Amino acid sequence: MPSSISLTRTVSMSVRPALRTLSVAASSSSIRTFASTPSAASSSASSANIAVVPSRSIIELTGRDTEKLMQGLVSNDVRRLTKKETTLLYSAFANPQGRMLADSFLHRLESNSSTADDVRWMLDIDSRSLSSLLTFIKKFKLRSKVKLRDVTDEFAVLQAWSLHQDPTRWEDGAEDPRMPGMGFRAVVPKSIDPAALAAQSEAQLVEGDEYTIHRFLNGVGEGALDFPESTSLPLENNIDYMNGVDFRKGCYVGQELTARTHHTGVVRKRIVPLVLCPADAPSSSSKMQLEVDRTADFELPDHLAEVRSKPLSPASPTTTEPVKTRQTPTRGKAAGKFTSGIHNIGLGCLRLEQVLRWSDPNSDHSAPMDALQMSVQARDGTLLRVRPFVPTWWPEPPSRSDSSDQD
Repeated sequence: MPSSISLTRTVSMSVRPALRTLSVAASSSSIRTFASTPSAASSSASSANIAVVPSRSIIELTGRDTEKLMQGLVSNDVRRLTKKETTLLYSAFANPQGRMLADSFLHRLESNSSTADDVRWMLDIDSRSLSSLLTFIKKFKLRSKVKLRDVTDEFAVLQAWSLHQDPTRWEDGAEDPRMPGMGFRAVVPKSIDPAALAAQSEAQLVEGDEYTIHRFLNGVGEGALDFPESTSLPLENNIDYMNGVDFRKGCYVGQELTARTHHTGVVRKRIVPLVLCPADAPSSSSKMQLEVDRTADFELPDHLAEVRSKPLSPASPTTTEPVKTRQTPTRGKAAGKFTSGIHNIGLGCLRLEQVLRWSDPNSDHSAPMDALQMSVQARDGTLLRVRPFVPTWWPEPPSRSDSSDQD
């Protein structure tokens, strides 16, 4: 068995459970396999990446009523942390109308004491949601024995993920539950040098953008840009697919709409990965595979820019269908919204019915009669071609029979 490098001997007992998530085996052959799509620079000789996750804030919750309070506010079952079934819980906060306020990671850190008062709960959230989420939690805290403290200046969020297809698991730590291959996540004191941590773990310290690329290539949304506050829905944001909703846990704020949507089985839009390129790009560069192009030099769309679709031109001159039935509208149809991007890739919340009808206009093969192409306008007014992808890790691939092109 290859030995494992642990950082726990360098820090206090109260943060050791979090730091175990970044214990990486000293042999590259024991690094766990993660994403099927590489997200780091191909020149890297390391077997794993470690990055400081950008734009994250940490709320510390302590007190005997913390579990009860959080159980009534988030979409997942917090008791799984108390029962030690896991050390990291992904979930969502929603308002009473069922619209998402924020997604979150809840880390449970235990001290030497076994009492509930000494347990520290670390809420890992988008920095842009910090103020509104603190206000929301305090509104429900009332006289509960819970103390809230913003500890963003004291802690950072780190993510580690593998670059190779090796089946050996990491035995320690909190695996990111959102999808197979996302890696491991930890809240660590800022006194710990990420570069030293990476060196001890035989991993490469990379910029936060590499983590963002890793997310986008896998179709994983995160934070206030991908999940607009008070407007988006948990299931449209794939919170259910990312193991963030427990439909059996009972009541919590915003539960009714989420449960009703789940039981009707109708989710018409979801977050999907996108590849973009200028609409006037040569055919040879418009294959638009799900790969990052770090040389891309075009402007990206604004946040929540409208993605539109329109029918392809007639695929074959031999078709006998009247041309008038296939004429392309001037602006096309609303397909959804662009949420965030980097280089030539990004995410968007799009109508699944239209995603399934997308077809490459430069393909040598005849497209179906109802095939669509998609586009979005960049900040500088340039028209960008959009190719959506359905992530292979989704537990239930969409079909046209269970989606409808309606609001």
